[in-house]
Formats: sequence, C-alpha cells, structure tokens
Amino acid sequence: MASSTLKVGLLGAGYILQAHAKGVRELPHASIHAVCDLSRARAQQAADQYGAANVFTSVDDLARSDCDAVHVLLPPHLHADAAARLLEAGKHVFLEKPMAIGLEDCRRLVALARSRGLRLGVNHNFLFVPAYEALRDSVRDGRLGRVDHVGVNWLFGLGLLQAGPFNNWMLRSPENLLFELGPHLAGFVLDLVGPPEELRALASQPLDLPGRQRVFRHWNAVGSAAGSSFSLNLSLAPGQPDRSVHVRGHAAAGAVDFARNLGIRYKSSSDNPIFDDFAVGRATAAQAREQAWSNIRGYVRETLRKSAFSNPFEQSIARSVAAFHAPGTDPLDRRVDGEFGVQVIELLERIAEQSGARQAVAVPTSVPAATPVAAIVEASPLAGAATGRALVVGGTGFIGKRLVRALRRAGWHVRVLSRSRASAEVELEDDSVEVVEGGHGDARILDAALEGVDVVFHLAKALGKRWDDYVRNDIEPTRQLAEAAMRHGVKRFVYTGTIDSYHSADPSAVIDGSTGVDRQIESRNLYARSKAACEALLSGLHRDRGLPLVIFRPGIVIGEGSPPAHWGVGMFYSDTRVDYWGDGANQIPLVLVDDVADALVRGASVPGIEGQAFLLTSPPLMSARDYVAEVTRLSGSRVDARPRPIWRYYASDVVKESLKHLIRHPNRRQPSLRDWACRAHRSRYDSRRTSEVLGWSPASTREAIVERGILPSVQHYMR
Repeated sequence: MASSTLKVGLLGAGYILQAHAKGVRELPHASIHAVCDLSRARAQQAADQYGAANVFTSVDDLARSDCDAVHVLLPPHLHADAAARLLEAGKHVFLEKPMAIGLEDCRRLVALARSRGLRLGVNHNFLFVPAYEALRDSVRDGRLGRVDHVGVNWLFGLGLLQAGPFNNWMLRSPENLLFELGPHLAGFVLDLVGPPEELRALASQPLDLPGRQRVFRHWNAVGSAAGSSFSLNLSLAPGQPDRSVHVRGHAAAGAVDFARNLGIRYKSSSDNPIFDDFAVGRATAAQAREQAWSNIRGYVRETLRKSAFSNPFEQSIARSVAAFHAPGTDPLDRRVDGEFGVQVIELLERIAEQSGARQAVAVPTSVPAATPVAAIVEASPLAGAATGRALVVGGTGFIGKRLVRALRRAGWHVRVLSRSRASAEVELEDDSVEVVEGGHGDARILDAALEGVDVVFHLAKALGKRWDDYVRNDIEPTRQLAEAAMRHGVKRFVYTGTIDSYHSADPSAVIDGSTGVDRQIESRNLYARSKAACEALLSGLHRDRGLPLVIFRPGIVIGEGSPPAHWGVGMFYSDTRVDYWGDGANQIPLVLVDDVADALVRGASVPGIEGQAFLLTSPPLMSARDYVAEVTRLSGSRVDARPRPIWRYYASDVVKESLKHLIRHPNRRQPSLRDWACRAHRSRYDSRRTSEVLGWSPASTREAIVERGILPSVQHYMR
C-alpha cells in the first residue's frame, strides 16, 4: 500500500462499523474517507461521527470513489459480489467475517485480488485478543511443547432465537448460524494446528421458528490435524457464557477466555500430587488476578482517551485492522490474509456437510403452514370488516403481535405499518393482514397506510443514547402520524405510553388512570421522557384540534416472548443474577401481554372515552422476590437475587457519568436519584377504573400470573 495517508471506505453502516471505524482512526497513516449504506441517513450519521467527507448509497458509487481500501461490513451473503466489484475497481478489500458464503466465491476473490496486485483480507474477531496472542506465542515458541489437543468453545446464548427479528439472514438456512458464528471457532483451530485431515460433525437441538425456519442450537465437531486432535463446540442455548480456547501440550497446558481477555498457563512442578495441586492453583490464581487488574486499568485508561481498546472485542478488531493496513508488510499476517479466510470457509463447509443439517431443513408437519401476508407499498382500500378497519404501528413487537391477533379474532380488518416488510411477513405469518413498508415519520407512506382506516394503534417506540435520537425517531414521527390520522378522519387514535413516566417512588401514593406523568419528567430517563412528551403532544392535538385520543399505560408486561430476566423486576446481570430495585419486597405492577392486547381492542370502540388515560395492571399480587422465586422454580436454575439500595445505583451512576463528563462523552447526562427511585415502583397501582369503564378483566390471582405469564415466558426462553 502507498505510504501516504490511506483513504479508507466503510461499506455498511450497521453495528460492526463502530469497531472498524475506531480501528482505522487509531492508524496514523489512514483516515476514514467515505461511508456507504443503502440508508443515506445511516451513512451520513456514521460519516459525521467519524469525520468522513463522503457519503454514498451504492457500491458502484463507492467503487468509483478515490478510496484506496474498503472494509466490507454487509450481511454475509452480500460479501462476494461487493468485494468483487471493489477489487475490479482497484480497491484493497478487508471483509468482515465470514469471508463469503460459498467456497468457490472465496477462491475467486483471492484469485482476483492476486491478479490485480491488491490486498484481500478477512477480519476474524478475537484472533488478536492479547490473552490469545500470549497463548499462541506459547505454542509457537515451544513453551507448551508439542500440541496434543485443542478445544474451542462458543457457548453463548443467542437472543435472536428467543425474540427475533426472525427475518435475519442467520435464520434463513440451518447452516447460516454456523457460517456466522463458526469462524470464531474455526479460526482458532486453523491458526493453532492448521487444516484438518479427519473430521466428524453433529448438529443437534433443532428449533423451529416463525417463517418455517429451522435452526440447530448445538454444533459439535471433532477431528485431527498435524498429529493433534481438536474439538469445536458451539451452543446457542441460554446459559452461562463460555467462550474459550484450551490447549494441551506435552510440556504444559493453557486456556484463554477470549471474550474477557483472560488467560492462564499451567504445568506440573512436583511429583507430590498434594504440593503440585497447591502450586498449580496458586500460580493460576496469581495469573488471573494480575490479568484482571491489568484489564481494568487498561479499560479505564483507554475509555478516558476514547480509543478502540476499551474492550477485548473492539481491541482485537482494531489490531486486526492494523495488521491488514500495516504499510510495507508483505506477506500479510496469516490471520487476516484472504487465503486464511478460504480455509475457514472450507472447514465450515465440511462441518455443515458432515453434520447433515442441510438435509434436515423440512419443518415437521405439525407446524402449520404459513398464511401468506400481502405486502403492499401503495395500500389498497381495506375490505369491510365486522368491527372496523385498524392500522397498527409497531405491530411486529411483543405487544403488537398480540394486538394484531386479538383484533383479527374480534373481526377487525388489520393493516400493519412496518419498517421491514420481510420481518412482518415472518412475524405475522398466521394473520391475514396487510403490510405497508415504511416508517410513521414518512408523509407519503402514511397517506397510503391510513387510507380507509377507522382506528390507529400507535405502539411503536424508539431507542437512543441522546435526547435528539428520541426527538428525531419518536416524538416527531408521532406528531406526523397524528396529523396524518386527523387528515384521514380516523375515529380513534390509541396510544400506548408507559408506567415508567409516573413518579412511583412514594409508597403512600396510589397511581391510577387519572394520575399524570411525573411533574419532574425532565429528570427521568430518556425513554420515560420521550413517552411523556409524545403523550403531551397528542393531548395538545386532542385539546386544540380534536384528535380522538385514548392513552393506555401498561405495567410490567409478561407472557410468552418476554424475557424471564425482566428489567422491570430488577437489574439482571445475567439470566441467573439479579439485584432488586431496593429490597424487592413491595408488590410490583405486573400485567399479562394478552390482557394488554384485550384492553387495547376494547379501547378502540368504547364510546365517550376520548382524551382519557387508562392504567393497565393486574391487582397487586407479587413482589419482585416472589417473581424471582417462581422463575427459579419453573426454570430449574437458581437465580442469585440480592437487595440493593437505590442510593447505591445512583452513586455508581454518578461515578460513571462524572467520567463521561470529564472526557466530554457525547452521551453524557446528569444522574438522577429520582429516576433510580422510581424503578422500584413502590407506589400502589390501581386499575379498577380501567376495568369499570372498559369491562376489562385482567388476571386477578397469583396463580393466573404464574400460569399465563411467568411459565410461558420461561418455557419460551428455555425451549
């Protein structure tokens, strides 16, 4: 590569862009010159964040640019075509793993790069983690002796299997999960012992998902290479994470937790087993302690300087990026070279073939066939319905899917506005609904979506790290949706707020539908503020312009599809470790998701309730302690639950935010004791007025909450 400043382009503005961008910014001889994504808004946002001068929305435009090198950060099935076009345009190409889907495509890319005299590399995450590099050096310099066995584990629950979105590329074919996550394992084996000679593989624990998709949660492979044996273990089931490499050598053994950047090396030093066990244990503990302190010091230091080395994942990617772009390095570090990427795909192809997963793609006949979903852009007039015609915004979410089903059962004709048609087609496969693709902030899309609609259900929400994110993605689109609904003469506009907007820290207070949002809402978290701001905006439109508004504020919603480790109950650090919001003894405002959907349907047609707000909670039935006890009983796994005073959450937040203010972090904010105190929901919630006005009957016994809420949640998550 040229010795002058290297102009780097980033193709794909998804989550992995951040790690690659930070890595490039660490290089004194390179700069981020362009960002390309189908979404100009996403590309522009990334370009602004990382100082790129150019924004493109097509690979061809990027190929015609003056970039010297391009990082391809697209979904895997798009890698081969994009990389080929960029190589043909004379760009060096660095691919995010996997290199491509299909061995022949990978080989063609290597040949093309070689014929053009260009670099072609692949980033295999974690191969440059310092703890792994130390283990690697121990293998190479003989300190471990001749390698007998290598074991690699990626035992890490994949939330995608529980909560979706189910139109993700990883779920479209059984082997896709292997090609997405398997490079982590294959890369370690190939780096330590080389290509396998013998191989056996098994795919097990099948799981059938919406869209008639089948995946396997367990993949296991064993084999031999260069006189050593190896084992690869991939598990996507919920459980304690274990992402590790183990090497047994003739002279010593070593192990690395590569996700935590912790490694140890151990060997016998005495022929007395008692003293040897003591010596090995002491040495192992000393190594772990030293690395833990080194890691935390490094984390604080690198966070303060906003570098790419604040966690092992980003640190490894940054070092991988540096290896690929290192000036004058020929040949490339083997771990980033395209030839190594080919070997990774070849090994994964063999595992997929040996496992038989490709032949086990048919979903059992007990799974009902999908009902076709009519995906539309220009909405056709809605057919007549026994009850009415509804538009659901946010209809593919946890509550939204239940609402769509409840509306259909009640005789409504339903149209769903979704940003992803493909996602809606999968999520709503059993519902005869129309789908309009687009966002509720797009006036053209809204006019099509609202044609012929009687009632609008607004369940969409936004996520963000800054207030501007919520203004742009939640508050402003809500205004546009409401104004469009009024233009189209809808009969009712149903909005779902949140109990998070209440001031609920006072144990002597009673909260019902007449209770307003927190008067000091500006001191609360961004989500609570955004929901309250949307309510205020809509209430103003109701008062001033006649928007037929009805507001619902659901409690802590549980049921099939909600995580058992519910953050409405406490701060869950893992599935089996939680700190309560306070002592966890007060009763919390639970509500079943099906009961929420039932209330929303009722709220669409009960006369004379415009301008009112309704609370959706069951009667006080369980404390956070009770909830955790039931999750423990039903899951068979003990949940380590501890009380934690609210002031301690606040104190930790003060320390964290002080550091962020010190370095002028863009997401810095003011800590709020009031906001932390409200998480315990110490006030008493009373939904009796909702029941009286709507004729609503939520679950009213502890047994019903457990059987219809907690049990389905645990069973769905642990399936």
